[in-house]
Amino acid sequence: MQEENFSKLKERVWESLEKTDLKNIQRLLQEIKEPTLITGVGGSRVVSAYLAKVLNKKNKIITEDISPRDTLYKDIQAYKNIIACSYSGNNYGVKTSFKNNLKPYLLSHNSLDGINNLTYFVKDIEHSFISLSSTLIPASIILAYYLDNDLTIIEDILKEYQFNVTNNLVYEIMSGYESNISSKFLESTMVESGIAIPIVHDKYDYCHGRSTLSYHYNHSLIFFNTLNELDLLYKEELPKYYANTIELVQKYNDNIINDYYFLVQSMYLCKAIAEKKKMDLSKVKYSPLVRKLYYYEGKM
Repeated sequence: MQEENFSKLKERVWESLEKTDLKNIQRLLQEIKEPTLITGVGGSRVVSAYLAKVLNKKNKIITEDISPRDTLYKDIQAYKNIIACSYSGNNYGVKTSFKNNLKPYLLSHNSLDGINNLTYFVKDIEHSFISLSSTLIPASIILAYYLDNDLTIIEDILKEYQFNVTNNLVYEIMSGYESNISSKFLESTMVESGIAIPIVHDKYDYCHGRSTLSYHYNHSLIFFNTLNELDLLYKEELPKYYANTIELVQKYNDNIINDYYFLVQSMYLCKAIAEKKKMDLSKVKYSPLVRKLYYYEGKM
């Protein structure tokens, strides 16, 4: 099933881009001019983080990526809008996101009554425990908005990537704001699938003692290299302290575009790790607790 979902990944994304009303989504997103909260869970947390980044830069507004549950605890009076990102559009996180007086928007392939719907087209539904096209489709829609619906760069990025990986259990991930949607995908995918144990480092935090871990343990490293001075220092020094280093190198000067590029690469990196461990990202042997917790709709 994993092989089928990866083989259809580009086709599914491209069909959505071609058949979605991108101009309507552009119109709705352009009207957002005030501070905005953006929520998502699981694979959709990758989407919400990306949308927060894009709206912050393109619309020149304050945005915050936040868990739906945190909207119940955070003082949100300074915000005017809330956008829930959800593939299905009908989970408890969406309902929780709209339990306030903020202007509601929904980014989903389904729509809700009384909501400003940012609806994208999906025909070939993905059946997978780990979100692949259901994460990449809305991320592509968001990048299309950022690029004023010019799909040239997306077409350039959407292809298969190959990685040589070891059978290590622990992967330390060196990241930052410029690669945060990709590191979120790696972290959630590794945890939800059980293919590895991820430890995410902020690049500058790593300068303040976090290198001690790799000194004592022989982990693997995933390194998002954006070719700045600190990254070049890491490129020289870090391989001395890790069992192996997997380097994802910046291709574009714009970090919005580059993080999408990293995201596509990260999907194929997780595929390589899963194959090395003879596991399937689409058909995961998950905990019996999953079904009990997934449908929880009580007080949070």
